[in-house]
Amino acid sequence: MSGRIDSLVLKIAERCNLNCCYCYMYQHEDKSYLRRPRFISDEVFDQLLVRICEYCDKRAPHRMGLCLHGGEPTLIGADRLDRLGARARHVLGERLVDISMQTNATLVDHRLIDVLRRHQILVGVSLDGPAEIHDTFRVDHAGRGSHAATVKGLRLLQEADLLHGVLCVINPGASSVDIYRYFRHLGIKRMNFLLPEVTHDSKSRLYGRFGETPVADYLIPIFDEWFGQDDPDVRIRVFWELLGLVMGGRGDSDAFGNPLMNYLIVETDGTIQACDALRVCEEGIASSGLNLFAYGFDDLHLGLPLAHRVVHEGIPLSAKCQVCPERTVCGGGYLPHRYARANGFDNPSAWCEDILKLLAHIRARTGYVSSTKGPETGRLFC
Repeated sequence: MSGRIDSLVLKIAERCNLNCCYCYMYQHEDKSYLRRPRFISDEVFDQLLVRICEYCDKRAPHRMGLCLHGGEPTLIGADRLDRLGARARHVLGERLVDISMQTNATLVDHRLIDVLRRHQILVGVSLDGPAEIHDTFRVDHAGRGSHAATVKGLRLLQEADLLHGVLCVINPGASSVDIYRYFRHLGIKRMNFLLPEVTHDSKSRLYGRFGETPVADYLIPIFDEWFGQDDPDVRIRVFWELLGLVMGGRGDSDAFGNPLMNYLIVETDGTIQACDALRVCEEGIASSGLNLFAYGFDDLHLGLPLAHRVVHEGIPLSAKCQVCPERTVCGGGYLPHRYARANGFDNPSAWCEDILKLLAHIRARTGYVSSTKGPETGRLFC
């Protein structure tokens, strides 16, 4: 078994103007960002483009996507982003699938909109709901809420037709239906609700007070409202993916199904890392030990083993997951959530009970009794 890298998440900034309480990059185990440059240099960016060309040309006509990330990527400034976008499109040409960006949108202005439009950069915005919810968690370094600035930036992106969708971190205890309705009120049609980044070591400490299945209890009311509306233009990625897997298809992310990971992270100093959210596990666990100036993306086998394993070999399911009837759908869940210091990734997801409860509800609503049987109701989810 061998995998293929289809996209890269590029950290063009290692710092953020917000201080969100749940952030996997700054609030958990890994503090390696403190030892890296605040912003990517032109030398690192150009070397990245060289390595992408090498990798794609070896597999021609292979193409790769590039996601600009952080920290907060817009901290790099519109002028610098303009130069990076132009350079990427010029050098990569047909090797480039697309350029995207994930941002908190607080720094989006008309100058940045011009740059994003010029280089056809589609943008995802992090938004946790209306102000009373968003401003509880997504604050700046002085403790001030960011909702007003985020929505202002989001509106500019919508007007420019550059908004790809919204990412919302699940905050147990908040009214999930109110959050979903708020997004629809804003005219948002593509969204995702992200399971909080935890391991078996941290889940109880961070979310134990919210009951046995706080994630499922948050998602099920949204699913019921969304499914009942039956609007094909409104897509919620977590549900879309689970429905596809339930019906025997393949997922389009590494959140479920235990696929080989088809992406890598590149830091501001050119170091190559595996899945970004692995930072919640322990310091340095995602590192390959490799840098773009000495190694390409075909050299993962020369570095620390985890990055090579997740791309080319996969991580086996735990014994519990192997006998679970939902193993082909859940696949143990998202890899970082399977981690425990005692035995590594040899566990079901820390959110296992939530995932099973959500899947049981989805099956009950749709009539898909197992991942190998066809629908009993005949109704399409879209």
